[in-house]
Amino acid sequence: MKKIILSLFLTFASFAIFSQVVPKKPESSEFSWRILQDAQFAYDNGDFAKAMNLANRAKANRVAESEYEVYILDTALSPLAVRRAGEDFDAVLEILKERDQNEAITIIRHYLELYGAKNFQYSVHKMEDWVKAKRVYPEADFLIGKIYRLEGEYKTAIDFYEKARLESDFLDIPEQLYDILYEMADLMKHKAESEKYKQALLLILDKDPNYKDAVLRRAMLKIIDANKASNVDRFFDLFRVSSPKTLNALYNISVIFEEENEAENSLFASALGTIESFSHILGSISGRDANYEFTTLALFLKKIGEYEDICQWCEQNHFWDNLIAYCKKVSARGDIIYANAMLEIIAENSCDSYTRAAAKASIIR
Repeated sequence: MKKIILSLFLTFASFAIFSQVVPKKPESSEFSWRILQDAQFAYDNGDFAKAMNLANRAKANRVAESEYEVYILDTALSPLAVRRAGEDFDAVLEILKERDQNEAITIIRHYLELYGAKNFQYSVHKMEDWVKAKRVYPEADFLIGKIYRLEGEYKTAIDFYEKARLESDFLDIPEQLYDILYEMADLMKHKAESEKYKQALLLILDKDPNYKDAVLRRAMLKIIDANKASNVDRFFDLFRVSSPKTLNALYNISVIFEEENEAENSLFASALGTIESFSHILGSISGRDANYEFTTLALFLKKIGEYEDICQWCEQNHFWDNLIAYCKKVSARGDIIYANAMLEIIAENSCDSYTRAAAKASIIR
């Protein structure tokens, strides 16, 4: 009798332990992204207390979602037949399909669509490890940081921004990292902490491979230092690099370098910003006019004037300001022939009247 009782006790104990291990499947209405969406809505409407509560709730639900996904993947990938398929996503997905492991398939495909196989080194088990670490919610931390900033608690805001930055590998939209970095930079500027502001801008530019390209830098400076009027068109004809997310950082770091008497660093940042803006605009024009090809800067600037929205983009993203600043830096370097030639082109062909006047006033006679 005692043996029977002991056996039943162990059975129920084992069941209780197992039931604790199996996480609850999240309800669709309680998905963390839905709750964060509500938090953002509350934030946009000025209800910061509600936004804070919802953002923290989203973080808690993200942990629960991660635990459930880990359980599903571990259960699906543990059997020997699956392990024999190796690391390759296609091979593993085929086996999982044969075994009707539909939830695991959905999870794997979801993250492949969001991040690509390369992000997981083409390994399904590396993805599983990544999911195990995905208990954080950087988007929620970012929103919480913005709330603290509005309340004047700048140190706490920075702590949350930094947490979101460090955990940016888990952003649902990877490019939102730029929003986080720009917010950090803007807060440092607001606090008049110039060195931290500079470092925040450099963090943004660290994501731009063009900024770190020493070969590109030397090539640009070589074209400029030849000091020929003909090199104006050649400059724009030779280089095509586009990274629109870093344009504002390039413009602002160029200003800082100039203030710190780092003339060449300032010039390169301005030159790169000019070419990245140019490449972005060229792509936009080519998308509307399939027959368009760049020939000269003069005709390119006239072409910009045909599109009101592109003119607005130029103003909002410092294209005109940077063009004038670039020419002034080139002139200060001693390459006056090149600088004057570009300024004359801008003065005659820019669709922005202020820029035309600024260019004309900047020509060295």
